[in-house]
Amino acid sequence: MVANHNIQFIKLKDATKMRRLTLTHILEFYDIPQIITASDPTGTNYLCTLYEKGDDCYRYIGVQISVPRLRAFIGGQLDLRDAYLHPEVDNALYLVEVKQESLIATTLLSPEEVTEAMLPQPGYFFDATDMAEEAGSATDTYQLEVPAQDRLTFSTLIARMGWPVSTLRKAIGGKAAVL
Repeated sequence: MVANHNIQFIKLKDATKMRRLTLTHILEFYDIPQIITASDPTGTNYLCTLYEKGDDCYRYIGVQISVPRLRAFIGGQLDLRDAYLHPEVDNALYLVEVKQESLIATTLLSPEEVTEAMLPQPGYFFDATDMAEEAGSATDTYQLEVPAQDRLTFSTLIARMGWPVSTLRKAIGGKAAVL
């Protein structure tokens, strides 16, 4: 007996709307994050570069990127522009928007939809020296006392900045507790 299933096919553009991303790293920061990495719930990595600051959101061009290729970029071996012009797979370019507290890949971009204004300048190779210096200082220990009424806000802020909340501690009655 063969079951009759109603299967609907969705256009690829429609299927990719509102793909929620999680910020993993801020690689370049000038007043606002310029180059970031993010991942989706399936573990796919994205390299995103700011191209437009709108009234209600920041717009990034994002490309799905494998861990080895992302490491090549962070290691200064891959031109940022080339990551967008020559993605590893088809259908890998996205419009990524940051609105309020959300990081969302909203639209799958075809190569024809990518404008020169969206692309980074040629010849940009990431310098991981700053990341190494920051990683060295990540072992510093700080004790912060946060008033009880501000603890939820503080925890939320720390999580949004991408800091590992489990490593931050607060003083409660003379004892250290994980946020």
